[in-house]
Amino acid sequence: MDRPLKNTILGINISHDTSIAIVKDGVLVDVFEEERCRRKKYWAPKSDEKTLLQSIEQKIDTDSIDEVVFTSFDRRDYSYTVPKELREDRLATREFVKEFTQRQHSRERIEELAEQFELEFTHAPNQCDSIIMDDIITEQFGKPRGEFLYNIKHHLHHAWCGLSLAPMDNALIIVMDGGGCRSQWDMYPTHQEIESIYYGTKTNRTDIQPLYQKLSNQRFVHDISDVFPNELHGFLHTESVDHVNLEDVDYEFVSYPSMGMNFSNVSQALGTDEEGRAAGKVMGMASYGKKEHNHYNKFNYAHQLELDSYVYTKRLIEKAIEYKPDCKNIILSGGFSLNCTNNYKYLQAFPDYQIFVDPIPHDGGTAAGAALEMYQEMVDGMGETTGDREYCKPSVWSES
Repeated sequence: MDRPLKNTILGINISHDTSIAIVKDGVLVDVFEEERCRRKKYWAPKSDEKTLLQSIEQKIDTDSIDEVVFTSFDRRDYSYTVPKELREDRLATREFVKEFTQRQHSRERIEELAEQFELEFTHAPNQCDSIIMDDIITEQFGKPRGEFLYNIKHHLHHAWCGLSLAPMDNALIIVMDGGGCRSQWDMYPTHQEIESIYYGTKTNRTDIQPLYQKLSNQRFVHDISDVFPNELHGFLHTESVDHVNLEDVDYEFVSYPSMGMNFSNVSQALGTDEEGRAAGKVMGMASYGKKEHNHYNKFNYAHQLELDSYVYTKRLIEKAIEYKPDCKNIILSGGFSLNCTNNYKYLQAFPDYQIFVDPIPHDGGTAAGAALEMYQEMVDGMGETTGDREYCKPSVWSES
């Protein structure tokens, strides 16, 4: 395909798996991971220290870059304060649990609970990302603060990366990970993406359409549980599910963890990593485990989770196929797609389908996805005829 725009875009992911990616004239040409340059596993930028990426210093001629786009998971949050009187009153706590677990926590529901139990819920703005981005753009590029594009469309950027690397002109794209963007922030501010289904095409132009998304507030529920006595983990989960259709996209809002979160939780519980970042180690343990009665060890625990996750994900793939029965191509992305054992099983379960696993399925791939999406936006902004109108980069904090 003729590339109508000649430029070089640098995509930068500032979540964990920090990375940079170069898209030149619409083609992904390089991806570099910051932890490799630093030789420090799990490194991620922090807002309380000057953040300059060694991958940029070592790999990039900053003068050759025309545009910079940042991506991340969503650091916006809802902070909360639970009155001491409520935490220490056994009967009042029981009433709170009953009400809190009755239904999903939409913004409206949160406001009702705050009034009923004298809680304080406040929006915690995402200042962390802005500090990190301004450090990089001013110190490493010598540009003014805010001279970049910022997108937090986490799962969508996974999908862009997977589709660009797949040898397919069209595909159903399934993204699964521990938690991404709070894509419905206005309605459900405590919920993050955990599963997404897209349909992507790249015959004449690359286009990715969302079909389905599941969002969970498991992290929020887990954290607020901790402020009560005895750290009753998970006792505030609700079994209800909210189903919403917005602009022909199906959404489900839940409180249970994603399978990616489950692997992270087991990682933390087994001591492989204090912060639960070593989900891949648990996947590796699963290969050595067995389903044995009355025989409990770390390998068997991991093996059982592996079996459960296979059944769960198989159903998700079947759900994706229901949206586009004629499409025989499937792309898997998101950190959960690093599960090689289960990926092999999907080939056996769906013999009539081509299944492609994103080569950069973890968050490092979102740097590439953000840059590829930006390129397409720039091309679209030129109009149907070259030079029709000049691309106007969106402002950092709004859609204007």
